[in-house]
Order: sequence, then structure tokens, then C-alpha cells
Amino acid sequence: MSRTRRIPDAAGLQLEAALLAGGLRALLLQLAHPAIGHGVAEHSGFAADPLARLRGTLVYVYAVAAGDPETARSVIARVDRLHERVVSAPGDAVPYDAADPRLQFWVTATIADTALRIADAVWGRLPDPLGDELLARLGRLGTELGMPQERWPTSRGAFDTAFAEAATELRLDPVTRQVIAELFAARGAPRWVRTALPFLIAATLPTVPTIRAELEPLRGTTAPDVSGLVRPLVPLYRALPVRLRRLPATRLLAHARRRATGPRRPGPVVAET
Repeated sequence: MSRTRRIPDAAGLQLEAALLAGGLRALLLQLAHPAIGHGVAEHSGFAADPLARLRGTLVYVYAVAAGDPETARSVIARVDRLHERVVSAPGDAVPYDAADPRLQFWVTATIADTALRIADAVWGRLPDPLGDELLARLGRLGTELGMPQERWPTSRGAFDTAFAEAATELRLDPVTRQVIAELFAARGAPRWVRTALPFLIAATLPTVPTIRAELEPLRGTTAPDVSGLVRPLVPLYRALPVRLRRLPATRLLAHARRRATGPRRPGPVVAET
């Protein structure tokens, strides 16, 4: 008799450290959208400090998922202020506006699609009600920044269709290729990041088949694909204490709370229901 899978609820799934493995995938899909790629190229220095951007993104994700109201408001307001200036100049070849619901959908969709894929890989295909609930919770990453609620699909089937349709806009041009090449080079990152990044790139590229051929020449240092080693580690990850699996979320939320409300003793993270 097989054991029943002990799958976290949707609120808890958002906080799982395993989802961090998909960060590069979500980012590459975002940069491959011309409007987003150009906005990042012209308004962000993330290629010089990718860890800072990752940290900022994760703080936002965790604050929306499990932050107390004051912390969540503070983080959302900070992101809104940053987005206010991300608008193309008149006459730019690729127009963009961070407040465009179409772009808000795509950024949110890349995170949601990646999270759902990883959750399926770790716990097996999520039951449809749980997958739909997780999808709805992830949609808040967009709606909290102004994306209309009706723009977000209510089921995984509808989401998959909308995601595939939006992905037809993906393409790289000289500007976005340069941004991705700088990201892959990671010249300003710590040595351990530069060492690990080629392996992460090798494992990530097969998960973005529509743009893989364009990304391959940008890799620079190559490394073998070690994604096959992940499967034996999945049972070990599931066996870890929940507190440990949510440690990144706990630490980053504690940081966000300190910025929003002053020092506070960190405690275990419990997602809002």
C-alpha cells in the first residue's frame, strides 16, 4: 500500500524553499518578453547584482503570501514606487509601462507557472482543487500591483491556455540578449554564484524550449545538466522539517518587517489564509 502524499496546503506551498529553484526560469521568461526585457535593460542594474534583484522579488512574493498587513503594505508600496518610473520614452522602438496589465500578467504568470511545475515535481501532480487554489493565491502578486482580477484565470486549464497564448510574444533582440548575457556572466556576483550558475543554467534551459535555441549561445561557461540528480533528492527534501523548508521565507519576511515596523524577533512563518 502506498503512503498518502503529505502535500502542504496552498498557503504553505507558496513558502517552500524548493520553489527558489525556478527563479532563473521565471526571470528568463520575463526577459524574453520584449517590453519587459527593454524595461529591465533601461531601468534596472540587476545584471550587475542579480542577488539583490532576487532578494527584492522574494521579499515581495513572501510579503504578499504571508506578511502581516503592515509589512505587506510597505513592500507593495515600495514596488509601486519603483514601477512608476519604468515607462518607455516617446518614440522608443519597444514601448513599455510597468503598469500595463498585459505585462503584469506575464510577470505573474512566469512565477505561477514555474511554481506549479516545481510543486508537481516535488509532490506529484497537485489535485485540481489545490492547484487552482495555489494559482489563485499566486495571482495576488499581480492584482496587488493593479492587474485587474478578471485578467487572472481561475483554473489551471484556463491558465495553461492563457500562458501559451502570451508566450507567443517571446523573442530576443540585441538589447535583451545583452541583458541575459550579462546575467549569465554574473561578473558582480559572489564566487559561489559564478561557480553554481552554469549548472543552474544547464538545468533551466530545457524548461524553456521556445527560447532555448536563442539562449544557448549566451551561456558562456558551460556545465553538464545535473537536473537528473534532483529526483533522488526530492524524498529527502519532503522529509525535512517544515520550519527548515520555509527558512528563506522566514528570514526574508523578518527583514521586511524590520524595514516596515522596526526590529522584531523573527518567528516561524505562517501563510495568511
